[in-house]
Amino acid sequence: MTRTSGWCSTPLADALADARRSGRTIVVPYLLVDRRRRARLALTVRALRDAGATALELGYPFSDPIADGPVLAAAADRALGDGTDWSDLVRSVRTASPVLPTAVMTYANPVVRHGLVRALAELASAGASGLIVPDLSLEESLPWQRASQRVGLSLVLMAAPGASADRAARIARASRGFLYLVAYYGTTGRASEGPAADLGPIVTAVRRAAPDRPILLGFGVRDRRSAERALALGVDGVVVGTALEEAIARDPSPRALGDWLREIAAARRAPAVG
Repeated sequence: MTRTSGWCSTPLADALADARRSGRTIVVPYLLVDRRRRARLALTVRALRDAGATALELGYPFSDPIADGPVLAAAADRALGDGTDWSDLVRSVRTASPVLPTAVMTYANPVVRHGLVRALAELASAGASGLIVPDLSLEESLPWQRASQRVGLSLVLMAAPGASADRAARIARASRGFLYLVAYYGTTGRASEGPAADLGPIVTAVRRAAPDRPILLGFGVRDRRSAERALALGVDGVVVGTALEEAIARDPSPRALGDWLREIAAARRAPAVG
C-alpha cells in the first residue's frame, strides 16, 4: 500500500490499514463513557472485539453535543448526572485500549478547558491512539494536529456530505488514522434509507488525495443492511453509535452486544457487476 507523507503510525491507524489491506470490513463501535458502566467495560469491549470490531470509539459526555441525536444526547445527560468526569474517560481508555485500538471522541470545549497539551498527553498516556473532535474544523485544526502528533494520537477529521472535492481532499490529507465521512447533515441516529447526498465525488477525491487513508461512514448505520449500503458507496467501513446505545438499553450484557454487532460486522461490499 502506498502511504502518503501524512501517514502517522499508531495502533488505531495500523489496525484500520491492516483490515483494509486484507479486505475486511472495518467496524468501529461507539461507546459513551459512563461511570455506572465502567465495571463491565472490559467485558463489553472484549465481546465487541470478538464479534468483529476493528477498533473502538469512546465518547466523552458533553452537555451541548451538537452532533448527537436524541438517544446519544440523553445517554450523555445520564452519564453527566452520574458524575462522569475526565478521570472516568482516562480510566475507560486505560481499560479499553489493551483490548482494541481506541479513539476518543470529545467536543473541543472539554479539551480546551482541561488544557490542550495536558489533555492529549493524558489520553495518550492512558493508551488512546486516536482523537475525534466533531466541532473542530480543518481551519482550526493545526494546533490540534501538532499536539496530537507529539503524543502519538491520530487526529481524525470529519468531512460533511456537501464538501467539495477539493475540500474533501484537503481534509483527508490532514486527517490521520481514517477520514470520518458524515452520511447526512444533522445529528446522529436519524432513520435513513441512505446518505442525503451523492458521496461518490467525495470518496473519489479522497482516494486520489490520500490513497492510504481508510474512509469510514458514520451517522445512520444501524444494522447489516445499512452497513452494506454504506460499503456500496466505496467506503472501507462504518462507525456505529446510536444503534449500539439502543442495543445497550435492550440488553447490556456483553454476550447480547456481541451477537448484535456480529451481524453488522458480517456486512460485505456487493461484488462488481460485469
